[in-house]
Amino acid sequence: MIHRLSGCYNNHFFYIHTYIILVKYMITISVCMIVKNEEDVLGRALKSVQGIADEIIIVDTGSTDSTKEIASSYTNKIYDFEWCDDFSKARNYSFSKATKDYCMWLDADDVILEEDQKEFMKLKETLSLDTSVVMMRYNTHFDNNGKPIFTYYRERLLKRKDQFYWEGFVHEVISPRGKVIYSDIAITHKKLKAANPHRNLMIFKNKLKDGVIFSPREMFYYARELYYHEYYDEAISEFKRFLNTHQGWRENNISACQFLGYCYYQKNDMQQAVSWLLNSLCYDVPRAEVCCDLGQYFYELKCYEQAIFWYATALSCQRNDESGAFISPDCYDYIPYMQLCLCYDAIKDYKTAKFYNDMAGQCKPNDPSYLHNKHYFEKINEK
Repeated sequence: MIHRLSGCYNNHFFYIHTYIILVKYMITISVCMIVKNEEDVLGRALKSVQGIADEIIIVDTGSTDSTKEIASSYTNKIYDFEWCDDFSKARNYSFSKATKDYCMWLDADDVILEEDQKEFMKLKETLSLDTSVVMMRYNTHFDNNGKPIFTYYRERLLKRKDQFYWEGFVHEVISPRGKVIYSDIAITHKKLKAANPHRNLMIFKNKLKDGVIFSPREMFYYARELYYHEYYDEAISEFKRFLNTHQGWRENNISACQFLGYCYYQKNDMQQAVSWLLNSLCYDVPRAEVCCDLGQYFYELKCYEQAIFWYATALSCQRNDESGAFISPDCYDYIPYMQLCLCYDAIKDYKTAKFYNDMAGQCKPNDPSYLHNKHYFEKINEK
């Protein structure tokens, strides 16, 4: 707000005229990153935020490549942090160095695409300072056409004065509070090379050796790492232990039931696999992702009527991106359409099968499976 004063004498009185010009305040952002040996991707990430960030904080946890040199082209606020198997401590250290209105975390292999950069600038111009948290989409997996096939909301902008604190040594998180808004702006995860696949499990194992007692959330992620490493019996035990705490977040409870289904599927125990997927319904209405899993299991058992039921149910599910769950968008349209095509083809209902293939084609007109099936049905019609 600018006050401009002018005065003049008139009949021995001094009149003061005040002109008030309202200037909209634009919020400021500290982009906070923790990095190690990210020379292949860091420049790409920093370039995508340099027009958005008012300050860039780089916390290096032990790089031996040119990461710090690349970072120095964008900021002089580069700090060393001795790695201690705890992502939250590193992230909290990065936040402690921030000085702007909001802290924004970013991984080195993340980027903000051009269209999202434009929307981000609009957000900076309009966001009210009474907002504590801005949730943004995190797109992490994509189909061949670049369409997100795995997405979820993450707490992305956090008001610095509200003193948010990261928790969890692996899969760290901040619990949103205060005024929370959801934005369609997306952060795009573009990994060039796989990280050390054993890192997270090793951290969990080391914490157990040190006598660390896991929170329910840490139990869930430990069990998930066991599954990823094909320790199915151990994973089953840990997922059940997590569920038995009755303290898990709803979406993690549902995911735990899914992973228990996957574990039993890998052990060729289809009855238990289906049972655990159905158990997810104890926590909330069906998720399309679970319905597609059930449909796939019944399809493999050649129980086509049951498979049709679950794929059709998937199509009726309401997608709720703001639930905090991991969302597979294709489970709400393309996958059930394509699988219903296969199911109806298996029972020789070619007309209905073609209908669902056409529906799948509306979702992905250049998809090879759709195009293959289209040619297949054209051949059938010629007979």
